[in-house]
Amino acid sequence: MLKHTALLAAASLSLAACQGFGAPHPLDGTSWRLVNVETSGTSTSLTTELSSRHTLTFEGGGRLAMQLDCNRGNADWSASQPRGETGSISIGPVASTRALCPRPTFGEELAAELPGATSFTLLDDRSELVIRAESADYIFARD
Repeated sequence: MLKHTALLAAASLSLAACQGFGAPHPLDGTSWRLVNVETSGTSTSLTTELSSRHTLTFEGGGRLAMQLDCNRGNADWSASQPRGETGSISIGPVASTRALCPRPTFGEELAAELPGATSFTLLDDRSELVIRAESADYIFARD
């Protein structure tokens, strides 16, 4: 009887451990560069040079590293597994350096808007990421 109980306990622990491990999130370990900002009625495309200075890297452990033009930033992130192409996303407050970057720049805007993001969409075979924030959609291309 004791052997049977021990076996059931071990099986339960193994099953519980397996449930904690799902498929890796498709954003884990990916890097993106901002290519377009869409607000109500306006679309702004970034030049290649400007795009390369506005990047996101979704690191393991729920950390987000950012190049915010001439500043660097980081935040915590979490997201649901996408259903189809879309999922929910949460980005914590952004801690960043505060250098004054030459115009045009989207660094301050990204730092302020990303913590209000609510959803993301992966398009074009996961080569394009759209993050929806309160006042704009931020479109990123995979690096």
